[in-house]
Amino acid sequence: MSTRRLWCVFALLAVSSGLAAGQSFEFPQAPEPEPTWLESLWNLPVFKWLSGLDATPIAPPELAIAAPAPPPCSVAPLAAIEDPTAMEMESAATLNLDGLTPGASRALARFETIVAARGGSFTLTSAYRPSTYQAHLRDVWFKWMVELKDNQDPSCVELKAQVGNEFVRHGLLPTQHPVEVSDHTLGIGFDAAILLPSGKRKRSRISLDRLARLAGVSRPDIRRDPVHFRLIGGRG
Repeated sequence: MSTRRLWCVFALLAVSSGLAAGQSFEFPQAPEPEPTWLESLWNLPVFKWLSGLDATPIAPPELAIAAPAPPPCSVAPLAAIEDPTAMEMESAATLNLDGLTPGASRALARFETIVAARGGSFTLTSAYRPSTYQAHLRDVWFKWMVELKDNQDPSCVELKAQVGNEFVRHGLLPTQHPVEVSDHTLGIGFDAAILLPSGKRKRSRISLDRLARLAGVSRPDIRRDPVHFRLIGGRG
């Protein structure tokens, strides 16, 4: 082999070796930076799980705001009736004739007979009242006339209607308030709506009060309580 050819072979081998060495050699890589504390915290499993949730904000539920309750009525309701006899009279609206004294009972019977004989009408509306029932009537009268009749408070509308109905149902008069001890609680008085024929009254000149005295009763307060009759001598 000639010297020239030999040198070519050595040159070829040298180039091949250099290429092989270049393919096998790797440049050292720079070390990866240590993660910061915030990155370490974010890489925790719980944050990875939360990051997968829908990030759309949820609107808070709407709260129903109730209107404030109206203030209570400043007027106290009617006192409850606890006495059984008074409760029976209130619920059934019955008249109690058993509590009248014997003299008042006889006068009432005579009065009815006299009025009927003159062609008149006689409607008994009230007789004996126990003190507990009288107290109820007093409560109704004062509650209506003093506290509720002219009361415009919206919170008292319901109570005003209730007491007003009681006032009318019991036939109470604005001009006459029930007293604590009355002819009714003493059993010597009664209330009656009486009508006499006008023609006969003029011809005979018989007044209602004269007929009442013939029966043994009288009206102690004609102007303020024209339907109330009392046994003559009953208070004495």
